[in-house]
Amino acid sequence: MRVQVGIDLDGFPLDHEFPEDYGLEEEDECDIEVEPLFEDELANQTTGPKPKRKSKRTKAYTAAEDKLLCECWRDIGQDPKTGAEQKHSTFWTRVHREFHERKKFPPYQLLSTRGWVSISKR
Repeated sequence: MRVQVGIDLDGFPLDHEFPEDYGLEEEDECDIEVEPLFEDELANQTTGPKPKRKSKRTKAYTAAEDKLLCECWRDIGQDPKTGAEQKHSTFWTRVHREFHERKKFPPYQLLSTRGWVSISKR
């Protein structure tokens, strides 16, 4: 009968013998010089850096645009037909529509392509 010496914290018997090649470095299975390790990175390096995004930001509001926007905001806000109980998007959509209808006529005659979000943030 074999007498057990004891067990270490990992559950191995203390008299365990490791094989002779234990702890030696393993040989790599792939040849680095033959096949690249990171093909995607190499492909990205050949294409160069990514092009910069084109900004969607428009120019600043002119004084005429500001004045027209204020008039539209006032008129839509004081409209007795709809009242003051409008949703945010509904209100600013109506201001946007009014702004683009009035910009065509004197005294403004503007060339503006502002969206309703831009107008609401102004």
